[in-house]
Amino acid sequence: MADETEIAKALAEGKEIWLCLEGAIDRFNDSADRNTLLRPGNPPETRKYAASERAIAHRLAFYLECELRKKKLVSDESELVVDCEYNRHNGAPKAAYIKEELKEIVEKARKKKWNDPDEDGFYVFSVAPDIIVHKRGDDSRNRLVIELKKASNPEDGRYDDLKLTLFTNPISEDNGFGYTFGACVIAEDKCEAEGRHLRIAKQYFRQPQMTR
Repeated sequence: MADETEIAKALAEGKEIWLCLEGAIDRFNDSADRNTLLRPGNPPETRKYAASERAIAHRLAFYLECELRKKKLVSDESELVVDCEYNRHNGAPKAAYIKEELKEIVEKARKKKWNDPDEDGFYVFSVAPDIIVHKRGDDSRNRLVIELKKASNPEDGRYDDLKLTLFTNPISEDNGFGYTFGACVIAEDKCEAEGRHLRIAKQYFRQPQMTR
């Protein structure tokens, strides 16, 4: 019963945080950031380049934290925080584990080559999600993980899909982080100014924990 109660509490808090994400995206899309950060780059000879995905993600994280503070889910003293590219997990580097059949996705996106898997047959790669809402230091309140990609980015979308799937796997799994929700956010920048905006392309949910 205790586990069911904790799951219900996590889901309720996760839903509140998801609504804050939707509010943050609306605020971004109504701001000057939509025009300045989603403006595409000009030809290289003009030396006017587009803003990076990191810059866009940072601004979205700012609006997300503003929404969370309005709901009193985050404060200067709260254990729940918003982080960008947080690369720690329980005191160690944040890493994910994949089997042979998924290795090609990471190799293509990361330009990474492996020789052999680890002793358990997994290939290990470091990960730093674009934006997370969590408690630092343990997995007790892993609530939201976001990967942001510009529509003009030619990289294989399967890589972000893989990461978000791993992040929302149960903690009990070898490669699970137990985030309640995940979001793939697309920055539409391949269009005229009036059409540029952020949108949630796919929502991910924490998968049911498997019994052994």
